[in-house]
Amino acid sequence: MMRGLWPLLVLLSGCAGAPPSGPRDHDTGSRLRVAAAAEAAGRTDMALSMYASAAAAEPGNAAVQAGFAAALLRAGNTAQAEQVLLRALQRHPADAGLLVASGRLRLRAGAADQALDQFRRAVAAAPRDAQALGGQAVALDLLGRHTEAEGRHRAALALAPASIGIANNLGMSLLLAGRAAEAAEVFATLAALPAAPPRVAANLAVARAAAQGGMGEPGMAPLLTALAPG
Repeated sequence: MMRGLWPLLVLLSGCAGAPPSGPRDHDTGSRLRVAAAAEAAGRTDMALSMYASAAAAEPGNAAVQAGFAAALLRAGNTAQAEQVLLRALQRHPADAGLLVASGRLRLRAGAADQALDQFRRAVAAAPRDAQALGGQAVALDLLGRHTEAEGRHRAALALAPASIGIANNLGMSLLLAGRAAEAAEVFATLAALPAAPPRVAANLAVARAAAQGGMGEPGMAPLLTALAPG
């Protein structure tokens, strides 16, 4: 069931194209704002060009490098994203933002054990980083360690209570642990929010069907294959 449910485990939080935080000069900040606007408008090529320009201007800025890598990952340029992260981590081996980005890359590659190591390092560097805790929780879920994962999900949600992505992943963790009714409650609360993406409603439908005992794994397959990782 773990493999089949992987598409539902999405890192919605932290996936939007927003300029990374951190010190930068005026020109770099302008490039990042243009990049974020271009990405939001679907101009991926322009966005990546601006992110690359900003990263080239500030090779020692970990936040800018992490933002460039995240944009590459969102665009599906996994190999280039990994190269950017490897170079940046050589300069900043304990930077939480870079480690979170590296962990997400490994989740995309299906290497949950490697991702867990990256997220653990990120949490050690920044214990109150909600993205690091949330990523660690997802990796634990994919490794079947749902009890540990739940604690990390809830800790991340306590730090970022408005995060739909983190709350969604908590619901998925409960569903994976066989607690479908509890998962449905989480998804129902999220689905009522104006900003909730359609994926949340789909997760709610899966959880309700599982809670009623009317949908085993074979019956869930059509819904699962329609959902892609974030």
